[in-house]
Amino acid sequence: MLELHTRRLILRESTLDDAPCYALGVGEYDVAKFLTPVPYPYTLAMAIDWLRQAQPATPEQSMLIVELPGKGVIGCVSLINELGFWIARPHWNRGYASEAATALLDWHFAGTDHAMVKSSAHHNNTASLAVQKKLGFVPTGREMRFSQTLQHNVDHVVTSLTREAWQSRGMR
Repeated sequence: MLELHTRRLILRESTLDDAPCYALGVGEYDVAKFLTPVPYPYTLAMAIDWLRQAQPATPEQSMLIVELPGKGVIGCVSLINELGFWIARPHWNRGYASEAATALLDWHFAGTDHAMVKSSAHHNNTASLAVQKKLGFVPTGREMRFSQTLQHNVDHVVTSLTREAWQSRGMR
């Protein structure tokens, strides 16, 4: 099973054993409200279904569990159509999203020839937009997306990160 290690975290492919912690973390309203495709309330059955369909991780496309040694599953980072991430509320404001996304982006750019990665966030999700900015993403536009949790369209800020910007950053 794939594992990417950072200074504090382990990023790894999911197992069905992750479903209870996954459901608890993503199922909290303050997390779910910013994750456009996630319904609320989010159930254990939904987590099992989601984790069961996860494809093997590759540098091109992956969904990785964010594990904090000694604490367990604290979030998820993915690169499917765009970079996405969530961290369970008790672990906010500790830099875990940036750390996990950095490891995934390093692996992605090292293992592919892709010139760019896209991401996005609700216009009022200041924390995710700050993580994206820290990683080097720049706004490229806005679009409306339907939020399953909020049950209405939400203005999204669309961002992108070029390979060149990633390789020239001074974050390390």
